[in-house]
Amino acid sequence: MIEETSSKVNRGLSLIATLTVVLGLFLVIGRPVRAQQAKASSEPKEAKRRLIPLTINKGETYVISNVSVSGAPGIKVVANPNALVVNTDASGKVVLVGADTGSWNIDLTLATGERVTYSVSVKADAPPQGSLDPGSAPTPIP
Repeated sequence: MIEETSSKVNRGLSLIATLTVVLGLFLVIGRPVRAQQAKASSEPKEAKRRLIPLTINKGETYVISNVSVSGAPGIKVVANPNALVVNTDASGKVVLVGADTGSWNIDLTLATGERVTYSVSVKADAPPQGSLDPGSAPTPIP
């Protein structure tokens, strides 16, 4: 009986020691993160991007000209990744083609150095015609 009690006490003490070490590690690791956050907050913040709303119809083409050739556009799909076709082959231009209903955000830097975000919405002109229900078979010829 005495041996059981002492082994339970030893387990309890080792558990407390382990928890103390883990807590100490969390405190030590957490400090550099706070220092990085303080350093980042002291740096000047980037100017807010100008938002340009754009609505195009399915099948319609829109050309954004005077785009800086230094970097690729940042593209974020908001709804439906198949809604838009983006072509950046032409120097200084971005060509958008509406393919299906949906919306995207495109971050660009213009040739003037201004950073803008195009909020592109693609609309379909009308809902699909007809239903996808199977038709009926023709009557047999006697």
